[in-house]
Amino acid sequence: MEINENLQNERNLKGSDFEKNGNLDKAIELYEENVAEGFKGNHPYDRLATIYKNENDLENEIRVLEKAIVVYEIITIEDRLEGLPKLFRFKNRLEKALETKKQLAKQKKAKLK
Repeated sequence: MEINENLQNERNLKGSDFEKNGNLDKAIELYEENVAEGFKGNHPYDRLATIYKNENDLENEIRVLEKAIVVYEIITIEDRLEGLPKLFRFKNRLEKALETKKQLAKQKKAKLK
């Protein structure tokens, strides 16, 4: 599959506009297209992880962060300078999301007792 970076960048810009106008569904749709294509930049991963976190959608937040980590591991191997700090940032965010998921599971289990 050939990746059209101009189209991906356009999606990010349009996604940002949709977010500013309160149309999160359209923004998510555009960002998800870039994530599915393995966009080599942090924007759609950061925005989706934040949107999903704000919507208390841990499963999708975790999924997007895991995808970002895969992409940034490749970027780091390619020796792009911004790769390593962003890789660490995504790993840190994923760790926090997984901890939240674990805590919520404990709370749910405690309520069932």
